[in-house]
This record gives sequence, C-alpha cells and structure tokens, in this order.
Amino acid sequence: MAGAVFFAAAGPARAQAVPAPSSEVPIPIKPKTDTTRTDSAVVQRDTIQPPVGRFSDPAAYDVTPRYEWNRAELFATGALTLIDLLDRIPELTTFRSGWIATPQVAAMNGDFRRVRVFYDDIEIDNLDPRTGGILDLASIQIWTLERLTIERGANEVRLFLRSWRVERTTPYTRVDIATGNEDTNLYRGFYGKRFGRGQILQLAGQQYGTTSSRFAGSGDGLSTLGRVGIARDSWSVDAFFNRSRATRAGQPSMVPTRPGIAPLDATYTNAYIRGAIGARDAGPWLQLTAASIGFKGSASRGRSTSSTVPASLDTTETRLSEAQYNLAGGISRGPVRIELRDRLRTLGGNSFNNVSARADLEAGRLVGSLFAERDGWRGTTLLEAGARLQPLPFFAVSGAVSRTTSGSLPSLLPGSIAARAEAGVRLRGPWLTLGAITRDTTYVAPPIVYDTLLLSDSRERSTGLIASLRGPLWKGIGVDAYITRWDRERPYQPRYISRSELNFASDFLRRFPRGELSVRAAAIFESRGTVVFPLGAEDTDAAGSKVLSALLEVRIMRAVVSYQQRNILAYPYTQVPGFMMPRVLAIYGVRWEFWN
Repeated sequence: MAGAVFFAAAGPARAQAVPAPSSEVPIPIKPKTDTTRTDSAVVQRDTIQPPVGRFSDPAAYDVTPRYEWNRAELFATGALTLIDLLDRIPELTTFRSGWIATPQVAAMNGDFRRVRVFYDDIEIDNLDPRTGGILDLASIQIWTLERLTIERGANEVRLFLRSWRVERTTPYTRVDIATGNEDTNLYRGFYGKRFGRGQILQLAGQQYGTTSSRFAGSGDGLSTLGRVGIARDSWSVDAFFNRSRATRAGQPSMVPTRPGIAPLDATYTNAYIRGAIGARDAGPWLQLTAASIGFKGSASRGRSTSSTVPASLDTTETRLSEAQYNLAGGISRGPVRIELRDRLRTLGGNSFNNVSARADLEAGRLVGSLFAERDGWRGTTLLEAGARLQPLPFFAVSGAVSRTTSGSLPSLLPGSIAARAEAGVRLRGPWLTLGAITRDTTYVAPPIVYDTLLLSDSRERSTGLIASLRGPLWKGIGVDAYITRWDRERPYQPRYISRSELNFASDFLRRFPRGELSVRAAAIFESRGTVVFPLGAEDTDAAGSKVLSALLEVRIMRAVVSYQQRNILAYPYTQVPGFMMPRVLAIYGVRWEFWN
C-alpha cells in the first residue's frame, strides 16, 4: 500500500549514491541520548556512522513517480513475497500456483527471462534445474531489504535490491509476528549495531510456515542474515551472508489428467565480501565484490501422471554453486553520472564475462539514460536509451528503445528491437498517462516448474497499450491504478490485466505533532483475462480473476499493527491451470522496534 502512499507525491528519483538508510518507522523525534556515564563521567551519545558499500540508482525516466520503496515502505505495502510488489508493474504478468510456499514467476511482455534481479549489485542467476532457466522469485527474501528500485526498460525489467544496513551506535532491535488463514505463521527478528570506530554487526532471521487444507500449497522456510565489517567516510569493508532453506509439500492438480507440483527441499545461499573506496554521494568511487551463490535441493527424476504427487517419487540431490566477481566504478559531475562494471561468473568449470556501461543525465526537466551491456552468460549484447522531457509542469513525455543481438546462443535469446513510449498530464496531484510498448518476434521459454510438458512459444511482434493514474488526490487520499491491453491473447499473456488501488495515509500532525500516530489504509482490485498454457493440440486455459483486497496499518510510536485481507469476495480463480488460489485470506500481526 505504501508503494503508492509514500512516493506518489514525489518526483522521479535522482541517479545518485544511496544515502545512509533511515530508521524503520519514520518518526520525527530526535534519538535519545544515552545517559549512562563511564568512569570518566563522559556521556555516551548516539551517533550516525558512515554507510557501508557504494550503490547507484539508474536515472528514472518514467512520467509517473518511480516504482521504488525504502525499508519502511516495503513492509507497509503488506507484501510477503517479491511477486506481491511486481503486481504493480504494468508490463508484468505474475503467476502463482497458490499461497506463499508455491513457485512464483513473472513475465515481461509474456517473456519470463526479461525479469532480472540484482542483490547488492550481484545478479541472482537461476541455479535450480527444475525451473528450466526461469528464476523462482519465491526464493528472493524481500524481508532482508533496505530498498528496492525497479527500472522499466524497453525490453526487460531490472530489479535492484539493497540489503538492510544499520548506521547508529545505539543498538537496534525489531520483532515481527504475524498469523492468518491457511495456518500461516511468520516470525522475524532483527539486531543491528554500529560501534564508535565504524564497526558493523547485524543479525536477523525469518521463519514462516503454512499448512493449506484447500490445496493452496503447504511449506515452511527459515532464512538467516548476518553482516560484519567496518565503514569510514572514504572506504568500507564488509562480509555478508543470507541463507534460506525452503521446504514445499507436493501440490496436487485439480485436473485429474494433469500432474501436480513435486515436493521440494531446497537451500539457497548468497554470500559476499565487499570493499569500496571513494566518495559516497559524488565524485569517483570504486568497489570490488567477491560473491558466492549456491543452490542445494532435491529435484524430481520423473513426472507423475496422476492428479496427486506421491511421496515416494525418486529424487536426487542437486548441488550447484556460482562464483561472481564484480568490479564497479563511477563518477558524478553535476548533472552527469557515469558507471562502468565488469562481472565475471564461474560455474561448472566455465567462465562468463559481463561488461556494462551506463551514463545518466539529470538536467532539470530533462532526464536521459544510456545503457550498454555485453553479456557472456546469455550470449547477448544490449543497447538501450531512455529519456524523459517535461516542458511544462503539468505535461511530460518519455520513451525508451533497446536493441538486443545474440551471439553464441541464438536459439535461446534471439535479437530483437523493443520500444516503450508514454505521455502524461498532471491533474493537480495525480499523473494520467497513456503509453505503448512493443517488441519484435521472440522465443518464450515455458515455466516448466508448474508442468514439464508446457511448450515454448515463438511469437510475432507483441504490442500493448497502457493507461495509468498515479498520485495524491486530496488530503492524504491517493490512487495507484493501471490497465494494460495487449494486441491479442498469447501463451502466458492475458489480453488485458489491471490493478486499481485507492489509499489513504496520514500522520495527523496537527493532533500529534511529535508523530506518535499514523494510519495507512488501501483497497485494491485486480483483474486479468484468461491465460493460455500450451500443451500441444489441447491448450489449457487459466480462468480470469477478479480479486478485491484491503490493507490497514496503524502505527503507535514504534509499534505497527497490520491487518490485510486478500480476495475478500472469495472469488474462485486460478493463475496456473489446475491450481486453485486461496479463498479469503486474512493476515494480521505486529512489527515492533526497540532502540536500547
């Protein structure tokens, strides 16, 4: 919900190094002084230490406010998985076979490989052979994030995720507890502290479990996070890890002749050592990261033809690991920012090099971005340019064009030209935009995580029209709505998809000038047409959906009480054939911060 509430009134984000993170709940109260005296009678005060790492945001050339969330906004959206956030992006179609423990994927313009995830500038590659090269987004742990930024390119959507950091010497602790339908329980704990000389200590963990009696998918997950290091004004060094183990029970199909989804017991590991030097906000900087990405899990050897998944399926354990070395540097001078990056992957005894360059310009009402990448991992070369021009305060136009050429792997990623354009007028508060997106003929890989017999698709040029209304309306009331209509119904892509959110946010500062209370509320309606999942001569359709949901969050001081209800009308629907989505879902809980 706060994905619209918090940033609806803001302009496009600037391409700059990310500053030190704000506290989880933005209360305008000065931090307390620690009154404990030492033997020398010196008062120990809370101080803010330099942030660790160097990050940059690409220039935003959208007409509407950018799709990005800081840490407080991420949790206030009510999102439990990354897919919950991607539902807001007009070019994307998301798929789930049930509740939070089931596989989750997203396609841009019908292509599942056009959604890329970068975690602390490390590209998260799919290492699970069960998914056919498509990343299961349920494996991305959004609870570990400090910020999430989405770059909507002409031919792909890039997600930039930045892990949680602490900046204060006063110890920080937070506890989250939530429960709800489908026997869902979730627990989180955070601890972070900075020391007087810049040292860093962070520990966190999340555990969830769900048992669905209505075949919406049962499973559990345990994820841990840790960071140690040191950061000074001009340099920083840190070591980070995030390890997640997810188990998933076999999910039966409701179609008697179709197989179910095999059970899974998987462990995902993301760890790195990073060193950075140079200016944090401007000037030159350089960063080197050595990372390890790992997957260990059981993958089914065979395919069941029954409507249930027998527990006795033969399985084999798969262990894959990837080393990734990233060298990045950049410089900022006035409105211009330049960034160069060299990414080296090693996997299975092979090495793949990725070289990219980006130049951004932000000069008042003109924003421009140039991006070039030679990707040895995919065997492609990408050239992309985007710009936003706002000649009048109430009128703006933007556009992007990209050309992708393939080299060593033409059968997997053919070359194509894609473009996106939009124009918008500001109706006092919100922006009303109309736009179009198009792409050449391309090859679409099937999401075989749901069924190994799903077929690929080689489609002709695909074009979609997008209309959106986003921004504040009146006295804390805002809107975040879009509708996308494609030129025709294609495999893995509905003819139309829409999402409408009406939200309210207020801190009631006249009554509570110190910011002790705030209320956030939203009503969301989502709709999509039928989706074809090709299975040879007999195509299988996923029924269209109409889902009404609501969210309410009340913050009192440092405690946030949250309640959300999904599919209030109990509308029966599926996003993947044979797998019914949950009926009414109610999730409620509390997030509580402590500054010791």
